[in-house]
Amino acid sequence: MAEKHMVLLFVAAAVLAGQADGADICEKAEYMSLCRSSVKGATEPAAGLQAAIEHLILETKHAKESSMKLGAMKCLDVCKQNYDDAVTDLQKSVQYLTKNDKPSLKISLSAALTDYVTCDDAVMESGNSKKVGDLMSVDVVLRHMAANCLHLASLLK
Repeated sequence: MAEKHMVLLFVAAAVLAGQADGADICEKAEYMSLCRSSVKGATEPAAGLQAAIEHLILETKHAKESSMKLGAMKCLDVCKQNYDDAVTDLQKSVQYLTKNDKPSLKISLSAALTDYVTCDDAVMESGNSKKVGDLMSVDVVLRHMAANCLHLASLLK
């Protein structure tokens, strides 16, 4: 009986040690639950960041598709262009991650975040925020995902 408790204690200690070593790369992310869903179980920052960037690219493409269904508004033209720019910036981020070019990676991720903010600003300045409210909700999530990518980039060694 004592042996079973020792084994259980050993397993619990191993699990806790894994967590203490940083197995949860999203633990200090600003949007922790969103981060965890984006990294898809990865425990290494590089793998988690790659998954998070790929997820963000996919969601950005969906946001652009949604914006195209909302009709013709000048602010949406700005958003569509910025979504394209964000995808380009994120694709560059994947290349920089592969090359281990951390400064360029962080610049590209920051650029993508700025692309989402620019879309929001264009909508707010146009006065059409109520007409495109759903898109603005999506944009908030995209900004949060980009912020999480910047967090993951800060964990790279």
